[in-house]
Amino acid sequence: MAGEISRNERQLNLISALLKARDGIDWQRISTIAGYDDGLSRRSLQKRLERDIKELQEVGLVVTATPGEEGTRTYAIDRGRCLLPALRLTPEQRVLLYRVGVSYLEEGGAGPLTEHLSRALVKLQAGSGIDALPDELPPGILRRSLHRRPAEAGHLDFIGLALLERRRIRFSYGSRGRKESRRQVAPYALVARRGGWYLIAYDPERKGERTFKLSRIRGKVSFAPDSRVGEYEIPAGFDAERSFSSDIFGAGAGAYSDVRVRFDADVAFIIENEFSGIHRIEPAEGGGVVLHLERAYPFELMRYLGEFAGHWEIIAPKAMREQALNWLEAALRRLA
Repeated sequence: MAGEISRNERQLNLISALLKARDGIDWQRISTIAGYDDGLSRRSLQKRLERDIKELQEVGLVVTATPGEEGTRTYAIDRGRCLLPALRLTPEQRVLLYRVGVSYLEEGGAGPLTEHLSRALVKLQAGSGIDALPDELPPGILRRSLHRRPAEAGHLDFIGLALLERRRIRFSYGSRGRKESRRQVAPYALVARRGGWYLIAYDPERKGERTFKLSRIRGKVSFAPDSRVGEYEIPAGFDAERSFSSDIFGAGAGAYSDVRVRFDADVAFIIENEFSGIHRIEPAEGGGVVLHLERAYPFELMRYLGEFAGHWEIIAPKAMREQALNWLEAALRRLA
């Protein structure tokens, strides 16, 4: 009932419904949203809706009303205006934020936000120039869920330093289903995805950017034999999110091609934010989306899908769908 929830909660309910509805929502749908379902006259509820829309527009959101038949209207929201713009910081601002964050970590003042602060500091330092931040990664930065991925722990600090100093590195890399290979690359960015860390780097031998999963780096990471501080620059306009490899779900032996996964309306907006421009996304019935992957290794994909339990369905290929069902059934039997 409207009297039992606050105005802010009612407006958040409205925003949520608008985001889930790709083609907008009509009054019949609005009248079922908590905050607009308290039995008042339609005129009173429409005035409440108009006030809420006006307040949302005053804070920068864009909600449009398209006239329909018999005086009806369809309401839609500009999804792009719901996203925050990229944060641009000067070197001085980076240093200030970095030092404040490190002091909180060292003194244990971050409390339950310690892990999130650690991740933020790694990203802050990884995106800075060689003169912007201290040239040593404090131990506190590595306080994240590395106990789940111990293979990453030994690489993050060294690669972070190489990225900060703009120095080339070399390492042995074992791609799934492929022979181990020796790589020498120029680090461009460290990206945290799905509980793991990835390196985006320029590989001169392959004449292009490549994405490396840190847990698949074998042995020790070292500087290239003739490397020096400031030996390269990251290209202007480089965007780590856009450069993130389309092979993030795995390739090689055992990978499936032309994979399609349907996500429902509750998580569709998340999928669009994360993969728009990287993979093809199509609208699905009920406000959901279908994510198209050129290829995906079952284990890598299932680990990601585990974050959205109950909100996805593998629809192709059939063999991968059956394999996923077998894994889920086996997991349920172990829990029984």
